[in-house]
Amino acid sequence: MTSIKTVVVAGLLSMMAAAPAFAQEAIQEPGDFAFYYPNLDVLNGGAPTPAYRMEGMPPSVMQNYNERESGLGATNVWHHGRTHHASGAMHDGPQHG
Repeated sequence: MTSIKTVVVAGLLSMMAAAPAFAQEAIQEPGDFAFYYPNLDVLNGGAPTPAYRMEGMPPSVMQNYNERESGLGATNVWHHGRTHHASGAMHDGPQHG
């Protein structure tokens, strides 16, 4: 009989010591959230979208991002008279090709 009481007490103590795990709260009305917060991502728990993060940057950054995302942008980035190619090579002067 003593062993049953010991097992029951051990089981109760382990249940009380275990921390409950709650699921992450979901956005209840995604349409309302997207309407009132257009620059936050509904699927990532309200994290800022890339466009929102670039809002304080110069307009050329946003233009480059839009061109790259649409598939119209080049792989080269101009920076103070130098061209950075996708391969990592740089050269001075005008671009040939």
